[in-house]
Amino acid sequence: RHAAVCVMGPAGEGDEAAMALDLGADDAVGPEVTAEELALRTRGLLRRKRQSDRRRARMQDGLRLAMRDPLTGLYNRRFAAPQLAAIAARAREDGTPFAVMVMDLDRFKQVNDLHGHVAGDQVLVEVARRLTANLRDSDVLARIGGEEFLAILPSSCMTNARRVAERLCQVIDEDPIRLASGENLHVTISIGVAVAGAGGSPAIEGLVEQADLALRESKGAGRNQVTFRMNAA
Repeated sequence: RHAAVCVMGPAGEGDEAAMALDLGADDAVGPEVTAEELALRTRGLLRRKRQSDRRRARMQDGLRLAMRDPLTGLYNRRFAAPQLAAIAARAREDGTPFAVMVMDLDRFKQVNDLHGHVAGDQVLVEVARRLTANLRDSDVLARIGGEEFLAILPSSCMTNARRVAERLCQVIDEDPIRLASGENLHVTISIGVAVAGAGGSPAIEGLVEQADLALRESKGAGRNQVTFRMNAA
């Protein structure tokens, strides 16, 4: 769809040429065009197309950076907030529950202090990969802080949210993360979950706050576990 189009022949002359240009052609030449002129026109079209491709790529990169965390590739807080609002609105319309999870790596400062920030970045990237692999395509996963993540699970009741959260704890805990240095590093994650019941109208800020409070309870109870809050309406 981004190709450069040159109309040639009788359709490239007079009123038909004007019509072709009006319909989106980039150039129009009559049947008597020479090879030299055609080559010049073609090079000009290709040059303009490459410039357009570069502008389009820069715009797409800008849009991606505006909603993606550059380290992990996850969505960022700016993107997650409107997604949460949209999921909450659909839940109210459909009368279905949904869940919010706030997750935080345990003692992550020690990773940076003992192994360096490069190792810390490697841990974050691998944790993001594991979390992504164990969530549905319809779920939203974002990095909202240094070692803090947010997951939004549409159409998820307490039973489903519990199963997912416990699985996420397990996949982080069960296998050590292999660093580029060859060292294996064991990390765990604590999770707080808040579930908005079917037909409820929870305030979004309150729902995230409840999940965050549940996360603090997980930390206080020894870390590497899941704590739940039901319906923050």
